[in-house]
Amino acid sequence: MKHGHDLGGIIAFAHREEEWAARLAAVVDEHFLPALEEFDLDFDDLTEIFGEDLPWTLWGCAFEDFLSRRWEPDGPTVVDVYLKRRGWSEKVLNRAYIEGLRDAHVSLHEVSDVVPGQSMALRDLLTGGEPVTVREKSATRSLKQWDRIVARVVPVRGSVAQIS
Repeated sequence: MKHGHDLGGIIAFAHREEEWAARLAAVVDEHFLPALEEFDLDFDDLTEIFGEDLPWTLWGCAFEDFLSRRWEPDGPTVVDVYLKRRGWSEKVLNRAYIEGLRDAHVSLHEVSDVVPGQSMALRDLLTGGEPVTVREKSATRSLKQWDRIVARVVPVRGSVAQIS
């Protein structure tokens, strides 16, 4: 796992705490149930169709959505509650990444200035603004100028650092 990307603590917290477990299940259902019901499948069937990794990558997208949700006006996110109770147990960079995920949104980005194995610039096509440079190793090996990707640009410790 990438340095600063260990979500194991907050995943365990979300499954262990009854209130948050129910909310996580609801978000995962929002992401998966329509398609699963349409094709009469269970989540476990997705491994046979797509292989071992893709279903869990999709689950991760749903989990990131869950991390950013407020469940009542001005209410806390699961990230707020988790970091208040267990934040002391997280490494500084990991804590910053979790906070960044909470505040980031998914959008459509146009790719430019690719430095394979290092970085790329992304311009948000939905909200506009200037391109931001993000550090990214694997995706920059296959992406090229003018490609478009859906991603969550995650600010870490005051700078745009990574995509998810």
